[in-house]
Amino acid sequence: MEFFVRTPRDKPDVIEARYDCECGCKPRARFERASSDAGHEHCCCGRVHFVGDGAHQHLDTYLAERRASGEDTRNYSVDEYQVSAPWGQVPVAFGTPDQLTGH
Repeated sequence: MEFFVRTPRDKPDVIEARYDCECGCKPRARFERASSDAGHEHCCCGRVHFVGDGAHQHLDTYLAERRASGEDTRNYSVDEYQVSAPWGQVPVAFGTPDQLTGH
């Protein structure tokens, strides 16, 4: 998985991490360095990624809440990555469902 990282010029403590999804989308998640919340985006096909401190835990909680509400009953495999920010490495958790949906 290749992530592209961008730092907005006027926000040096923010990164946006995106990837080119196989379905044609370009999901982008934003993370602010001082935040305890990991940014995330859920692609139309079902893939989801979280960027920031505690990314894996945030992803696990997000998927558990969706399963409990009946919104998403698929099983997800989770991979962990690191992306480079101006201040150092930032964790990324990437979830892929066992059944993808169409674009």
